[in-house]
Amino acid sequence: MNALKVVTLWVRPPEEHALPEARETLEALLAKFYASYPEYEGSVVFSQSPRWPRYAFVYTHPGCTGLLPEAGRYLQRLLEHAFRGSEVRAYGRPWPLEQE
Repeated sequence: MNALKVVTLWVRPPEEHALPEARETLEALLAKFYASYPEYEGSVVFSQSPRWPRYAFVYTHPGCTGLLPEAGRYLQRLLEHAFRGSEVRAYGRPWPLEQE
């Protein structure tokens, strides 16, 4: 992932498959994320589409302008590990790299 201030992460299951009910998995995943990044506590929520293939979305509240790149990458890795074989895409705003 390039330097990105992540606003939304999208989980798409492999072709011809649907994600199982993900509420418990996502709650546990966010607890782990908040343990590492307590400054985002309560700023990240999730939803899952009720229709097949039941995509999952993890996104920031409107009051949060996005996760800084390191936090966004960490959350993406957690999702990739929790939903092996699924595609996890990050959406957000480009984050300027610091000038050296």
